[in-house]
Amino acid sequence: MGLEREWWRRSVEVLARPVAVFEALRADTEEAGDARQDAVVFLAFVGGVAVALATAGTGALDDLDALEKLVWIIATGFAYGFAGYWLLGWGLSFVVPRIGGTGSRRRTRHVLAFALAPLVFALLAWVVFYPLLLVLAAWSLALLVLGLTVVERWSYLRAAAAVGLAVVWLAALAVGVWSALALLGRGFE
Repeated sequence: MGLEREWWRRSVEVLARPVAVFEALRADTEEAGDARQDAVVFLAFVGGVAVALATAGTGALDDLDALEKLVWIIATGFAYGFAGYWLLGWGLSFVVPRIGGTGSRRRTRHVLAFALAPLVFALLAWVVFYPLLLVLAAWSLALLVLGLTVVERWSYLRAAAAVGLAVVWLAALAVGVWSALALLGRGFE
């Protein structure tokens, strides 16, 4: 239980001392990965909530009462968090080994999750000043590049290239799937 508690502490500490947290992520053992799993799920959920709020905009939830808003935020946050963690994590864990990364796919996904920590402020930013979500997203992106730099012992340029290539890879895959579905749709007409 002590190691799990340590990773919960690090999920907050990454906001102030990210290098130390990402150095701790270098431990790629089964035990270390299992100990940080709950914190990773929470951080993925936080990222999902941020994306849900960003896509909802400022007035999208005005017609809902407080309980409906809460249910919407939780349900949509889980959906976006799950999809985002696995899709973005898959894209990163596909690209990282191809440009010299040495860690496991799980560790790469965990770097992504810990980079989402600034998004814990998303609800507050959404309520107070909606454009602050962009600042939080930029902070998370910077943490992701920093995390890959520290964990993989890469340059900032190489880590940024990994993130960029993962985004390009996922976008190309999405266009391919979209095109295939469009072609299939024409075949049924």
